[in-house]
Amino acid sequence: MCRSGSVLLLLFLALSAQLGRVVCADDPNAAKEVCGHKLSLVQGTIKSWLAAFEQCPLHKLCENKDHVTQYEQIRLRCSIAWKSRPATATVPDDVLPKIETAMNNLKAMFRPLKDELAQLDKVVDQQVRDAWRELDALQTEVFHSTLASGRTERAVFYSFLAGDSSPKLDNYFQPSNVQELLKYAWALPLNALQRNVYSTIEKLVGTSKDATHQTLYTIDVANVVNPLLENQANLLNDHVQQLRANLSSNSYDALVSIARRFPERFAYLSDRLFKQTDGTLPKADTLPNVANFIGQLPTAEQRLQAAGALLQSLTVQNGTLVTDAEYVYPVAKLAYTLHNLLGADQQYPGADSVRAKFNTPVSDKSVQYYTQLLPQPSSMIAA
Repeated sequence: MCRSGSVLLLLFLALSAQLGRVVCADDPNAAKEVCGHKLSLVQGTIKSWLAAFEQCPLHKLCENKDHVTQYEQIRLRCSIAWKSRPATATVPDDVLPKIETAMNNLKAMFRPLKDELAQLDKVVDQQVRDAWRELDALQTEVFHSTLASGRTERAVFYSFLAGDSSPKLDNYFQPSNVQELLKYAWALPLNALQRNVYSTIEKLVGTSKDATHQTLYTIDVANVVNPLLENQANLLNDHVQQLRANLSSNSYDALVSIARRFPERFAYLSDRLFKQTDGTLPKADTLPNVANFIGQLPTAEQRLQAAGALLQSLTVQNGTLVTDAEYVYPVAKLAYTLHNLLGADQQYPGADSVRAKFNTPVSDKSVQYYTQLLPQPSSMIAA
């Protein structure tokens, strides 16, 4: 039954806002006051306004001056009461203790929950740690498998993921993995990591006592550019001395294996095997074994290279071969071994250089002289 468009309705709504409550229902507390007026009196006044409003025809403005006056009086009284209110509200003495009690109760309520949350945090943290530990172990296993299979580039990639300059390789790899580890170490760009991997390889090589592995390791370490590696030259010199001793005793299987499987490394090693200190010559009684070794090399290029290096070590200051009698037979044996490569009708790269090194003042002969010192060889060494 409320109708819009009436001034009294607007007055009613404004007064309701001032009172801060809905006045459509009686308040059971009749002693209550509003701006100095009894609440029941104010409610009765509003009811009379509503009753008059109900009698107003539809779509017609009805105005009751008495009601307007009553509204203005109530509004004025409320305005005065609002201005005269105390500057600060007083807080009852028992309010703060009640608040403090409530806060303590709240803390007590959350204390068990806090302990449970701490325990939950520990459980989650442990689960995360376990997951990372399993992931790390899996990544290490993949890295080891990749490295052992010779996939060097991927192994280097996993090294970067691990970010560890001291990878634990000793307990996983065997001496049979030395070749894969050498490829991996050579490809590493990080000096500290590379040094530590070579240290691991050195241990494996020492355990295996394999001459091929030892030689490959020595050649690589001597050639890699890494300021953290020490005594590289000494290591190579010591090993070359050992290889010469092996040749003297007719033990050269490892060198032949390297020549067959790792020709680039053998090419690096070949010149150093026969290079002597200035003013010295190799012992004559060791040279027949060296000639046998040269004859066992798998390619003509390697045989000619090794023969040229050996003849260079036998060249004296005047640029010709040594003329001492004890060297005649070893040089003849070498010429005999290289007969199929040095024949006039053969044109192997490097053959001319080797033929020139055979020049000698003995009877003014060349390589043919030495070849004829022994029985004419058959096709003993295939080119």
